[in-house]
Amino acid sequence: MGGSARIRFIALAIAAFGAAGCGAFVPRPATVTSVGFAYQGHLARGESFPQTGPGFVRARTGDPTRFGNGALVGAILRGAASVAESFPGSAPLRLGDASWPSGGKHPRHQSHRAGRDIDVLFYVTDIDGHSVDGTGFVAFDRFGLAVPRGSDAVDASAILFDDARNWHFVRTLLTDPNADVQWIFCSKGVKARLLRYGALHETDASVLFRAAWVLHQPTNGRPHDDHFHVRVTCTRDEVASGCLDGEPFWPWLRDLDKASSPEDASAGAATDQALVAALLDGWVDEGGARADAVTTSH
Repeated sequence: MGGSARIRFIALAIAAFGAAGCGAFVPRPATVTSVGFAYQGHLARGESFPQTGPGFVRARTGDPTRFGNGALVGAILRGAASVAESFPGSAPLRLGDASWPSGGKHPRHQSHRAGRDIDVLFYVTDIDGHSVDGTGFVAFDRFGLAVPRGSDAVDASAILFDDARNWHFVRTLLTDPNADVQWIFCSKGVKARLLRYGALHETDASVLFRAAWVLHQPTNGRPHDDHFHVRVTCTRDEVASGCLDGEPFWPWLRDLDKASSPEDASAGAATDQALVAALLDGWVDEGGARADAVTTSH
């Protein structure tokens, strides 16, 4: 190609670039990547939760909203496997909604858009304390009793909240070295019950301290008295690709550059003041709006 022809070719390429707009040339991430906020973003090359595996099963067989980023998928599968190993004979953890393969708006949620959110049903027992399969989204009160609600009333009468397995699942998520769990949404009553169990049985005070912050009833959403909603933060690589976390950034997370709140938080010890406040918070009436939260949870 001669000099003048080469110049014309370059000029045409530049013109085409300008006409198409810079956005048309942004490369798609080469690996699974969460992009944007959990409630406004999308997911590139989403990783699918298997239908079944050690200690878990998907609650909605064949549902397409079963994808997440690597951190979320890994954390949930490791948590379920740890419960199964520590409590032989456990009924499997039932996994609910995550995200579409490419994220975006979810038909049943305001969040769950960027592959960093998933719903999981609580572990439950029968009245004799034996682990049993959950019967769907059954609500529990602060006493661990199933709350009759609509079509679940008959099934709910024979099951109880499984303190030991649910606490073990929570503590496994909070101590996972390969995932940063930002929130585990649940009702105030469920949170109080878990913290009371943890105060009696947990040997690591830092885990109890983290749980007091991370377990949280959404401010503007459903109380989450019938399931956990787990959210992880962006990985460092995802941040470089446009992943965005909302506050707070807990100081014990691996990415210390994010740490900013709570101001006086310490991962080393659970203060009496923080734990008492968290426990009393669970005795507030759990009634209220069931509207979906946009920025906080559902």
